[in-house]
Amino acid sequence: MLTDKALIDQIKNGDERAFESLFREYFKVLSVFAKKFLNDLDAAQDIVQEVFVKFYEQREKLEVHTSLKALLYQSVRNRCLDQIRSTQTRSGHHDNILAASFGADIDTSDFMEQVELEQMIYNSIAQLPEQCQLIFKMSRLEGKKNQEIADELGISKRTVETQISNALKRLRIDLFEYLKALIIIALEILS
Repeated sequence: MLTDKALIDQIKNGDERAFESLFREYFKVLSVFAKKFLNDLDAAQDIVQEVFVKFYEQREKLEVHTSLKALLYQSVRNRCLDQIRSTQTRSGHHDNILAASFGADIDTSDFMEQVELEQMIYNSIAQLPEQCQLIFKMSRLEGKKNQEIADELGISKRTVETQISNALKRLRIDLFEYLKALIIIALEILS
C-alpha cells in the first residue's frame, strides 16, 4: 500500500486506479461506520458514495493535514450529522404541519391537502438552480445561519441572502395558484 502522500499525489494527478484502490479499501468500513449513525445501510452507503464523489471532484485542491483515513472518517461523520440534522428538521416541519392540522377537527382530505402542499414545497425547492437550492436547504432545512453558509461555501453573506430571497420568491410563485385554489374551495365550503 502506498503512503498517504503518494496516493494523494496520484489521485490529484487523475490516476483513477489509485482512486479505485482507495475506494475499495475504505468503502465497506466507512459504510459500517456511517450505519452506526444512521441505522440504515442503504443511506449509509449513499453517504459514503457522496463523500467519495466529492473527494474525487475536489481532488486537485485536496489537503490532508492528519491522515487520509482520518479525513475520510471525518468527512463521513460530518455528512452523517448533516443528514441527521436535515432529517430532523424536515421531520419537525412535517410534525408541525400535522400538529397544526390535527389541532382542529379535520378529515382525511384535509390531511391529504397538507401532505400535497408539503410535497409541492419540496418539488419547488428541487426546481431551484443548484446553488440556490443548496443554500436554501442549508438555511431552512438544516437551520444554518447565513454567515455559516457563506463560510462553508466560500461565498459572501450577501450572495447567500440574495439566493434565499430568490428561492422564497420562486416558492411564492410556484405555490400561489395552489394556495389560491385552496382558499377558494375553503370559502365555498364555508358559505
